[in-house]
Amino acid sequence: MYYTLWELILFFFVYAFLGWALMVAVSAFRTGRFVNPGLLNGPYSLTCGTVVTIMAVLATSYATNYLGQFVLAVILISVVTTCSGYFSEHALGRRLWDYSGRQYFALSGLKGLARTAVFALATLLVVLLIQPYLYILCHLIPVLALQIIDWVLLALLACDLIATLWAMRAIKKGSRLALDVSASLQDARMTWGSRLVGSIRRRLWKAFPELSDAPNDGTGFGETRKDRVFAQGIGFYKIFWMFFLCALLGDWIETVYVWLVHGVLMSRSSLLYGTFSVVWGLGGVLFTIVLSPLRERSDRFIFLGGFLIGGAYEYLCSVFTEIVFGTVFWDYSDMPFNIQGRTNLLFMFFWGVLALVWVKAIYPLLSRGIEKIPPVVGTVLTWCLVVFMVLNTGLTALAMGRYTARTQGTAEQSAVGEFLDNQYPDELIEWVWPNLEFVE
Repeated sequence: MYYTLWELILFFFVYAFLGWALMVAVSAFRTGRFVNPGLLNGPYSLTCGTVVTIMAVLATSYATNYLGQFVLAVILISVVTTCSGYFSEHALGRRLWDYSGRQYFALSGLKGLARTAVFALATLLVVLLIQPYLYILCHLIPVLALQIIDWVLLALLACDLIATLWAMRAIKKGSRLALDVSASLQDARMTWGSRLVGSIRRRLWKAFPELSDAPNDGTGFGETRKDRVFAQGIGFYKIFWMFFLCALLGDWIETVYVWLVHGVLMSRSSLLYGTFSVVWGLGGVLFTIVLSPLRERSDRFIFLGGFLIGGAYEYLCSVFTEIVFGTVFWDYSDMPFNIQGRTNLLFMFFWGVLALVWVKAIYPLLSRGIEKIPPVVGTVLTWCLVVFMVLNTGLTALAMGRYTARTQGTAEQSAVGEFLDNQYPDELIEWVWPNLEFVE
């Protein structure tokens, strides 16, 4: 799997911008003001762009070896940051970061190791979740248009780099002109940077009006009221967290159940990345919306509701996957009292018991735990997880569609198809979904 030069250039600038934006956002939440994380004036982090682009190239050789990709990312980040730190101090007279005393090595000390590990994990997530979409986007752009975009970006970077190097050199010599130019660039950078942070602040003020009265003392955007509760009641945030937690816990429960009953440790996940069962997640949402308001009713009423709703839900999920993907993920035809192999009375009984336990014990416990999350942290974390789940679901659909085409002999040869074949080979699909079967 090889990328063209034009693709790599676009990758570099996209990841440089994303890395820069992430560091600006983190600094804004910590200090309440704009802090430029890079040496240059433009909105890009050369270190982030370099690390993620190189990692995207190297990771193609370790498509399913995630531990190997993580170790590779740690080594790459250590090398790039070490070289960048050495260059910035000796060539420019300015140190961009300091990990441990006078050492440049990124792994120096526990803080350096922890920082590098977090950066490596973030890099791995970007390569797994964003790189496929970016690659497909590149192939939707005409080659000439892609070349023009790259040349414009390179020209802007070259101008920024030359101006910065000249200013840094001239400042060391005490040039008044250089000082004026540097001050002008700094003012321009702070102006649009402050506008960006101001936009973030206004979004937070809209969600949390009490923050607008907090003094901007450099410690962040202020604190929310003590009486404000995150995800109170049954709304979007509560429903999403119920989906996320039920998908996670449901996958773990199924994995343990299969291991105890059959002695086999197999994947029960619905998505490519992470231990998430979408069936359990949507079931948790359904139970939250329909059954949670019934917690004051009798146990028999709740059990009957779970019995019928759970059975119908499992049946419809099986029909949906068969119609949309032409696949069956479970088949209960060999079990007594089954309904077309899609569900059976025993599992419907389990749904009824689960509904009772859910309404009386699980939902109140999860709800209280969710509501203890700090409001600002919960809001930001929720949208980060929403993006993660959306990207993960999209890649799952792409991988499943390509696997189906390969299996049925209808896969067309193309650059995108080759990329999907390399990223999501048969062994990966069959490991994630070991019970996958095709139907006519």
